[in-house]
Amino acid sequence: PERGRDGYDALIRDLVAHGRAPDRIAHFWLVTPRESFRPGSSFFHRNIEQGFYSLLFLAQAMTEENLPRPIHLSVVTNGAAQVRDESLPWPEKATIAGPARVMPRELPGVTVATLDVELPAPPKSRWARPDTAPLLALADRVLEDLLATPANTVAALRGARRLERALRPLPLPAADGLALAEGAAVLITGGFGGIGLTLAEDLIRRQQARILLIARRALPPRADWPAYLAANDPTGPLARRILAVQRLEALGGRVIVTQADVSNLEDMRAAVTAAEADIGPIRAVIHAAGVVDDGPLLTKTPAAVEEVFAPKLHGTQVLDTLFPDGRLD
Repeated sequence: PERGRDGYDALIRDLVAHGRAPDRIAHFWLVTPRESFRPGSSFFHRNIEQGFYSLLFLAQAMTEENLPRPIHLSVVTNGAAQVRDESLPWPEKATIAGPARVMPRELPGVTVATLDVELPAPPKSRWARPDTAPLLALADRVLEDLLATPANTVAALRGARRLERALRPLPLPAADGLALAEGAAVLITGGFGGIGLTLAEDLIRRQQARILLIARRALPPRADWPAYLAANDPTGPLARRILAVQRLEALGGRVIVTQADVSNLEDMRAAVTAAEADIGPIRAVIHAAGVVDDGPLLTKTPAAVEEVFAPKLHGTQVLDTLFPDGRLD
């Protein structure tokens, strides 16, 4: 997998050349009994490489070689799916949902099922003889899924139960807003997107929140705002941002705008430190930053993927570092 797309092309080409084109594929690289990775990497990057990118490149190679259809792909993981209030040890594994859900929509004759499992606990002593019975029982249940009638399913094995995701109607409870103290400081990344501004306005109206907006572009000094607005088109991107801040402040809000890259730890640490000296400790974080780069799965390149991953995936890691468990309301 560390060789990228080329390895998948070579694999599929070789299978076809030897008359062994598969009609079922089982993907087990994200079943990990322990954290292991090659030197210079990390377990996080190993999971992205052998999960998201593995499925992306596999789909591209299958199409390039025009594998006979139908083909059913089963993606087996552990620690990638949350059932009810379980902890999620490796949330980055959940990125397999991207290619797993798109492949059946864009590749005719392809179905994809994902199955998250719990591995039996290892022996307490490394000298103890492992009990193979639980693993054999789990293997039987996984085989049952692998050989089932092909379908696009999302399922998890927990104990003796198999749970499959489905949709059903539920009443939507009335929204009471975030449970925050009056005047609490809130950080919003992607602050000038529609989501960020809408939530900022709601928090100011409901709780007189003090807002730190993180943006990729800096605003001019406040003293220059009247002159800038007088000399420029009010529908321009910078003018609209200035007007948005003025509208929030007209509601009685205290708003700070800071330029920072949400995927850069030092940028974000400096932004938070400076803001907290002004508006007090950050009590809530809304991560609304994101890059939209829509396009067919077959045209996706690692560069395009990383541009989308940067704010969402790596930005979330940065926020997790800055605000560890218990730091926020």
